[in-house]
Amino acid sequence: MRSNLSLYRLYFSDLEPLPLSRLTPGAIKDWLAMVEHRCREQQPGRGQPHTVRHCHALLAAALRDAVDHELLDASPMARVPRPRVPSPRPKHMAADDVRRLLRVVDETGDPRGIAVVLMAHLGLRRNEALGLTWGDVDVERQIVRVRAQISRVPDSTRSTGATTLARRELKTVSSRRDLRLTEELVRRLRSVRAHGFADGQDHHLLVSLDAGRPVDPDAFTRWLTALGRSSGISVSPHRLRHTAATLMLNRGASIEAVAKVLGHGDVRVTSVYAKVLDETSAAAIEVLGSVLVGPDEEASLAG
Repeated sequence: MRSNLSLYRLYFSDLEPLPLSRLTPGAIKDWLAMVEHRCREQQPGRGQPHTVRHCHALLAAALRDAVDHELLDASPMARVPRPRVPSPRPKHMAADDVRRLLRVVDETGDPRGIAVVLMAHLGLRRNEALGLTWGDVDVERQIVRVRAQISRVPDSTRSTGATTLARRELKTVSSRRDLRLTEELVRRLRSVRAHGFADGQDHHLLVSLDAGRPVDPDAFTRWLTALGRSSGISVSPHRLRHTAATLMLNRGASIEAVAKVLGHGDVRVTSVYAKVLDETSAAAIEVLGSVLVGPDEEASLAG
């Protein structure tokens, strides 16, 4: 209700001088164009297409009510198309941007960098990466066991409402998973241990600040997004995870396999990532076509 009142104050006052008889489709289209123009002034280069569509919906509802009360014979909105909302920008990053981001992270020498590497290579959730201990890592067998995460919990030693960071077990069975470490990840983990960012004891966190304190997940997000922004890369923890899923699916990994890597109990959750893979669907159609076209047809087409 508040948002509707806000929209009314911002935009609908321009329609007040017009009697219902003069509220033609053309006048409504001009008004919507004005709303769009103001939105673009407020947010140059992007605007607020959902605001324009919301205004269209509110006016359509008001005019339907006017028809019901016989103030109008018919609503002029029938000839005013619903404003389009552009498709959302892909949530995944290009592989080149991920590689560039990892180079930037390496250059910082920041102990939080290994979390970014693991998220990019394994599709880990932010809190999962921050919750890994050295006991979860078996570099000889090249396996990492994802069993816990860093999260905020009530702090019983302080005043009401205070919280503290704690390592807690993952809630669902599907989230608890063993993931294979590539040679690159093994090399990086050994380098982290060798350079003294952590002493390598089993109960110590892979990613920690001074005195082994856990990294605050929200502070980590701010650090990562700021680092990306300074390098011209749009990145967030969720975008890294989305990118990992997208790249795996793009390279032919089955959706069931990707679901296991991500810790999804239901492949329908993973299918969200598959919706953006136009190139994958095109490749699938090419494969199907090659299967359905027999050897004779292939030879004739080649000729």
